[in-house]
Amino acid sequence: MESDNTLLAYFNNRKILITGSNGFVARNLIEELKTSDCIIHGIDISENANRNIEFHTCDLTDPKAFTAVLSEIEPHFIFHTAAIVTAERDSSLLSDMLKLHCETINNIFNALKESQELKLVVNFGTTEEYGDYNGKPFAEDMLERSLSPYAVTKTAGIHLACMLGKNDAFPVISVRPGVLFGRYQPETKFIPYIIKQLKNNDPLELSPCRQTRDFISVRSMIQILLELTASEKYTIGEVYNIASGRSWQLKEVVEMTKKALNSSSDIEYGALPYRRNEIMEFNVSTEKINALIDLSSIPPFEKDYAEFLKGF
Repeated sequence: MESDNTLLAYFNNRKILITGSNGFVARNLIEELKTSDCIIHGIDISENANRNIEFHTCDLTDPKAFTAVLSEIEPHFIFHTAAIVTAERDSSLLSDMLKLHCETINNIFNALKESQELKLVVNFGTTEEYGDYNGKPFAEDMLERSLSPYAVTKTAGIHLACMLGKNDAFPVISVRPGVLFGRYQPETKFIPYIIKQLKNNDPLELSPCRQTRDFISVRSMIQILLELTASEKYTIGEVYNIASGRSWQLKEVVEMTKKALNSSSDIEYGALPYRRNEIMEFNVSTEKINALIDLSSIPPFEKDYAEFLKGF
């Protein structure tokens, strides 16, 4: 993999728009890109959470307002990270999620389909879209079996992006990250939650935690994402998994965390039931992206996670 300096030089003097710029992935992406000489524009519905970027307050689901921002910026790259993220199986979420996860892609297309500046739109999905394949590694050509409104609306957006890329030669690709962890992640997520409890020596009530997940740090995911973008080896309209390629049982992660933090917390496995339609075996294939770029410098989860825990 290229050195950071060489990689980031690709983005020098480029205008980069990051949607959902106050979010977990976006904030980490902004910090990484700020070390280059690019011009970063962020867009979100709430007050700016980042420093030293050009910020635009906008409701992305308002086509007129979003189009006005896109026309003003005329970006070279868009990283479309904006999302309503929840694992809830609540169908009442579908309408708002479809507007944000699918219709906004059509808005980007309509606003910029004639642009001479636009190089690439990177649309974010999730490996949760694949659903339950009983341990078979999730590959990009599999039929999605999405089990949550979040996942199924992300799938709708990805299929739209695929169509626009293939039929209209619109420069868009989609990425599906594995299960992310890192700085700025909300405490409601699994890893931040267990770190908080264990660090404070508070008790933990969990499910049996025998389900597996493919964890990857947000920093490693961003490194791979930027390498893929700068390589220009991607195919327009295609989907790329970005994951570690190895899964860990949640109980292993909890015990790893407890040991690293020297915690005395009591942990009650099985105190909570599994989520309805829980994916028990979550394995992600990385063959497609491995064929395009060298990922040998990306640390394995256990090393990356151990380094992350040093901050606590």
